[in-house]
Amino acid sequence: MGFGKVVRAFAKHYLENKKKIFDRFGIDLRFVAVADSKSFLSGDLDLQSLIDKKEKIKTINKAIENPLRKFLPLIKNQDLDIIVDGLPGSRTDAGISYPYLYEAIKNGINIVCTNKAPLVFKGDELIELSKKKNVYIGISATTAGALPTSGVINNELVNAGVYYVRGILNGTSNFVLDKIMFEKKSKMDAIREAIKLGIAEPDYRFDLEGIDTCYKTIILGLLLTGKCVDLRSIPCQGIMNLDEKTVRAKVKRGKMVRLIGKLSIEDGEPEISIGPEFLDKDDPLSYVYGSNKGITFHTRLMGELTLIGGASGLVAIGATIMKDIINFHRFYYKDK
Repeated sequence: MGFGKVVRAFAKHYLENKKKIFDRFGIDLRFVAVADSKSFLSGDLDLQSLIDKKEKIKTINKAIENPLRKFLPLIKNQDLDIIVDGLPGSRTDAGISYPYLYEAIKNGINIVCTNKAPLVFKGDELIELSKKKNVYIGISATTAGALPTSGVINNELVNAGVYYVRGILNGTSNFVLDKIMFEKKSKMDAIREAIKLGIAEPDYRFDLEGIDTCYKTIILGLLLTGKCVDLRSIPCQGIMNLDEKTVRAKVKRGKMVRLIGKLSIEDGEPEISIGPEFLDKDDPLSYVYGSNKGITFHTRLMGELTLIGGASGLVAIGATIMKDIINFHRFYYKDK
C-alpha cells in the first residue's frame, strides 16, 4: 500500500539481492497487488516494470477513485501473506491505511509498517488484535529504521526490565545540528544542504519540529508497555527555535546539542518528552554524528546499553523492510 520512495527502495533492494535472500533464507517473494495514491494493479506483477513506470510517469496505472479499496477482496479472501504499509502518515489520526491494516490482521494477514501513524494513534488496538490472531507486525522501519531499536527490545532486552530510554531518533535533525555546530552554517543553509543530499524532505518540519522523534518514541513505548501515549499530552520541542550563537557558545565550552526523545516507564505506564539537550562529552549520545542515530536503554537487570549508527538513507530503509519480512518468515515457520 503506497509506492513512494521508501517502498520502491525496498523493491529495489529485493530485486538486487533476490538470489542471496533465497539462498540464505529460502524466501521467494511474489508481488501481487500495489496501490499508489491514484491507481491499483494486481496479478503476478513485474516489479522492475512497476518501478520504471512509477519513476517515469509518477503512477503505476490509470487513475481510479480510492485505489486502496481494491485491497479489500484480497484481504477478505486471504490472498495475501503480507501487506507493506508505505502510505504517507498523518499528524492527527491513524490515517487512511488503518482500516485496511485492521481488516488484514482480523483476516490473519501479516503486516509490515513504514507508516508510523497507525501505530502512534491505534497501535495498542493493532497489537492486541495481532496477538489474538497470531499475526506478525513488523515495525522496524518506524522506530529509527536501520538502528535496530525494536529488534533489541523484542529480543536482546526481553525480561531486562527496561525503565528508561533516551534516543537520537531523527537523522535529519542530527545532520542539521552538526552543520550548525561544526561548520558554523546557519540553520536554513544546513537544511538546504540536507534537502539537496536527500537526507531531509522538502517539507522538513516533521523532522525538525520533533514530531518524527515523538512518533518513534511513542512506538517504542508501545513496544515496551503495550500502551499508546496520547500525542497531545507530550511536551515536544524541535530544533527550529534554537539560537545558533547560543549553540556555538555551548560547543566552545565542551557541550554537544542533540534532539533527544525520552521515555520513562513506571508501573507499566509510559511517559514521553521530546526536546534539544546540551550533552556533556561523557554522554554516549554525544558521539552520534551526521545523519546517524543512537539510543540508550536503562535496564534493571542488564545495566545500560547504547547503540549508535543506522544513518538515514533509502538503501538502509529498504534493507530494514526486508529484515522484517525475513523475521516474519522465521515467525511463521517456527513451529513447522
